[in-house]
Amino acid sequence: MEPVYAELRPVYDRVQRSFSVQLWKDGEPSGIHGLTGNFRYADEPLEAIDAFLAERGVRALTGDEAVLLYAGLVHAKGGPDWQIFQMQLAAAEQL
Repeated sequence: MEPVYAELRPVYDRVQRSFSVQLWKDGEPSGIHGLTGNFRYADEPLEAIDAFLAERGVRALTGDEAVLLYAGLVHAKGGPDWQIFQMQLAAAEQL
């Protein structure tokens, strides 16, 4: 079995005000987690991302990968949420 290169692309839809995650496998679109527009907060897609990936033959995320995906979702939305996230990271680094 050949390894599959999978990429998760975080998305924020400003019209629907919802988050989703695009799955790309070997450079081709392979699914969208949150297509129905149910994820209003950046952490919500993470709750079921592993089940979504398993259905498509992709391994579960590691803890570090989940943190990076969350950061990507917050960044996709931008605005004050992203600025607050950056300030929290800077404060945590000073501890």
